[in-house]
This record gives sequence, C-alpha cells and structure tokens, in this order.
Amino acid sequence: MIVYIHGASATAESFTHIRQYVRDTFEEPDITLEYKSDDGFAHNLAEMKGKLDGEERLFFISHSLGGIYALYLANHYKDSTHGGVSLSTPYGGSKEADFARYFLPFNTLMKDIGTMSHPMRVARELPAPPNWTQIISTVGQSPWIRDDNDGVVTLESMRFRKDFEQIEIPLNHYEVVISDKVVEIILDRIKRSL
Repeated sequence: MIVYIHGASATAESFTHIRQYVRDTFEEPDITLEYKSDDGFAHNLAEMKGKLDGEERLFFISHSLGGIYALYLANHYKDSTHGGVSLSTPYGGSKEADFARYFLPFNTLMKDIGTMSHPMRVARELPAPPNWTQIISTVGQSPWIRDDNDGVVTLESMRFRKDFEQIEIPLNHYEVVISDKVVEIILDRIKRSL
C-alpha cells in the first residue's frame, strides 16, 4: 500500500499530480492520511496508526511535516515498511517555531515543530527505515528565516538525517509536489522497494 501524508495546513490534494503517475504505473492500493495541525502531533499520530493496521507492505510518500509522521509510522510498522520518499521534511525541526511560540503560546503547530519539541526530539532518534529517500528542495527564500531555506524549511533541517539517501532538487517547498523530476524519483524508489 502506498501511504500519502501531506504537510501542515495542507490536504491530500497536495499529492494529486504524484498520485496520478503512481496509480498509472503501479497496481498498489493507496491511502491518504489527513490531519489537522491544530489537533496536535500525538493525537494525529494515534489516529493514523489505526488506519494502517493489518497492511503487509507499506511505502510512504510524504511532504514537509508529513515526513515526520511517516517516520514515526514507518518505525511503528517496521515489519511492513518497505521504503519511503519524504519531500522537504524538516527532520531537524524549526528554530523559527522555537522563537514564534513565545508570541503564539497557544499555537499547537509551533509547539510541535520546534527543534526541542517532543515530536522532533524523538524523530531525531528513530532508526532510519529501509530504502528511505529525502528530497531536499533548495530554492526559495522566506524573509522570516535567516538560514538558507526553500521558502518554508531550512536546508539545514532538511539535511539533518544523514542516514537517509538525500537528493537535492532546485525547487521551492511547494513546487516539489508538482515536479515531474520528483515523480521520476518516487517511481524509481517504489520499484526498488516493492
């Protein structure tokens, strides 16, 4: 089963382009796991876990914060996970969120994605799943982020996990889900893993 997990404040529609190519190429069933950032990481993760019980072969395709959920799920279902591709995922967390939570103390997303948040601390320690590729989007610029970034996530955070295959692509944070080059990489990694 191909498992899609979108980024924060997005929807499953983020994967319309990629899903079409994957469906045209493989006969694997698929599922999109949707969540609301306001519900909190722990709640969302618990909801997602129940939807994958009993699946024998899992391959994850995730974008941004969805990659953190995918990493947790891949470890939870380690006997069933065959691989995955994460796109623009901030595996190192967000320094900007650490700062922003002082101004937005009730914002659940800022609490969840900060570098020292529980979800990010645990994500840094989780073992690398088999056949995992991180696509790093390298183009873009947010005036709110000092370090090199793709318009949303720093390159440092995307490069954090050295134990994943890393592929850098000159796209911004949102272009990565509509890129034919990214589709080619995903199709190749599915073929290798399943």
